Amino acid sequence: MMEASEDIEQPGRGTVDRAMIGNESPELAASVEAADTPTPAFSTFSKSQKRWIIPIAALAGWFSTASSFIYFPAIPFLAQDLDVSVQNINLTVTSYLIASGVFPFITGSLADMYGRRLAFIVSLGVYAAVNLGLALQRSFPILFALRMLQSAAISGTFSIAYGVVGDLTTPAERGGYTGVISVFVAPLISGLSLIRWTWPAVFWFLFAATCVALAIMVLFMPETCRLIVGNGSIAPSRARLPLFKLLLPQANHIPERQQRDSPPAEKRTSSSSRLTNPFASWALLKNKGTIMVVLCYAIYYTIWSCLQATLSTVFVDVYSVSGLAAGLCYIPSGVACSIASFMAGKIIDRDYARIASQRGLGTSCHTHTHIVPADFPIEYARFRTNKHFIVATAPLIVAYGWALQTRLTYTFGHSPIMVLPAKSLNTLLVDYYPDKSASAQAANNLVTCEMAAAGLAVVDIMIRRLGVGWCFVVFAALHAVTLPLLWVLEKKGVAWRPCSSQR
Repeated sequence: MMEASEDIEQPGRGTVDRAMIGNESPELAASVEAADTPTPAFSTFSKSQKRWIIPIAALAGWFSTASSFIYFPAIPFLAQDLDVSVQNINLTVTSYLIASGVFPFITGSLADMYGRRLAFIVSLGVYAAVNLGLALQRSFPILFALRMLQSAAISGTFSIAYGVVGDLTTPAERGGYTGVISVFVAPLISGLSLIRWTWPAVFWFLFAATCVALAIMVLFMPETCRLIVGNGSIAPSRARLPLFKLLLPQANHIPERQQRDSPPAEKRTSSSSRLTNPFASWALLKNKGTIMVVLCYAIYYTIWSCLQATLSTVFVDVYSVSGLAAGLCYIPSGVACSIASFMAGKIIDRDYARIASQRGLGTSCHTHTHIVPADFPIEYARFRTNKHFIVATAPLIVAYGWALQTRLTYTFGHSPIMVLPAKSLNTLLVDYYPDKSASAQAANNLVTCEMAAAGLAVVDIMIRRLGVGWCFVVFAALHAVTLPLLWVLEKKGVAWRPCSSQR
C-alpha cells in the first residue's frame, strides 16, 4: 500500500511531490520546509503588555538616578542639621556615584543569569530597608555608610531596566519605550517635599515609593530575560511567576518542532551561570563605537550632575536665599525634564521611521528581529535630531553660569534639551548589544558614574577659583566636544559597530 505523499507548489515547476524532493535533493527539501515554517515573533508579549511591563521596570530603574538627584536639594539642610560643611555632604554624593559605577557590573550580570524579576525584587527590598535607616539616622558617618549601601542596592536597576527594553523591543519601537526610563522628576519631588518638611522627608518618600514599587513587582512583573523565557513562549518555573498573570503572554507563537528542539529554560540558565563573569562587561568597552557612545553619555551626565549638585548651594550664596527657596528652584527644571523625557522617545522613534522609510523599509521593517541590519545607518538615525539639541545646549549652559555670576534671573532652558542626547545614546547602546543590554548599561554606568564623581569632586574648587561664569563656560566647552565625536561615530559607525548588533 503506497503512502500518501504531500504535493507542494514550486514556482516555475508546478506541483512537486515533497517525498520526491527529499529523495532527490535533501537541500531543496530543507529549504522548502524552512519556507513553510512561520517566522516566530520577536516577542510574544503584546503591545499593551509591553506598555505596562516596561514602565514597571522603568519605575525600579528610576530609583537608581533618583537617589542621586533627589538628594541635591537637601544638601544645605543636611549640612546644617548634622553640623558639617557642605563639602562633607558632597562627599556622600561622590561616594554614591563611585559605588554606582561598580555594583551594576554584579547586579547586571546576575540579572542576565537568574532573570530580571528576581534581581529587581532583591534590589528593591534591600533599598527600602536602607532608606528607612537614612530617614532615621542623625550622624554623618552613618549617613556616609548608608549612602554607599543605598547605591550598592539600587544602582544596578537602571541597567536591568534597559535589559527589559532589549528583551521586548525591536529597533523600530525602542525609542518610545526608553523615553519612560529615568524620567527626571526626582529634583521636583525633593523640592516639593522641602516646602513642607525637612530632609528626612526625602528618604521617607523613597522608602514609601520603594515599597509600592516592590509590591507591584511581586504582583505583576513577569520574567522577560530571553535566556530564561525566550521570546516569552517558554514558561518559567513557578517561582519566577508573578502572583497575578495579567502580563504574561497569552499565546504561543513558536512552532511545536522548534519548542522540542529548544533546551529547557532552567538548563540554559544553569549553564550560563557557570560561564558568565560579572566583570565581562569590561570587554564591551574595547569596541570603538561603544566607548564613543559611553564617553559622550558620561560627559552629559557629569555636566548634569554638577549643575544639579551646585544649584542649591550656589543659589544660597549668590542670591542670599534660604535653603527652602533653593529647593523650590528645582521644580521648574523637574517639570520640564519630565516632559522632555517622554518627548525624547517619540523623537527617537520618528527619526528611525523616517530613515527606514527613505530606504524603502517601512516603519515595521524589523518586526521579527532586534538585530540592526549591517547596512542600516542606525547611528545617523539616533543622532539625526540629537545634534541640533547639542548645538543649542552649550550656549544655554554659558548663559546660566553668567546669569549666576551677575546675579541675573535665568530659567533652566538647558535642562530639558539635555535629555534627548542622553536618551538617544542609551537607545543606541541597546541597539549595539540587544542580547546583553543590561551588561552594556553596566559598562556605561562604570565610566559615567566615575566621571561624574570626579566632576563633583572638583566643581566647588572650579567655582571658587574660576568663578561661576567661567566654570560653566568650561562645562559648555566640554559639552560641545561631543558634537564632533558623534559626527565621527556617525561616519565610522558601520565599521566600528559591535558584531553582536548586526547579522
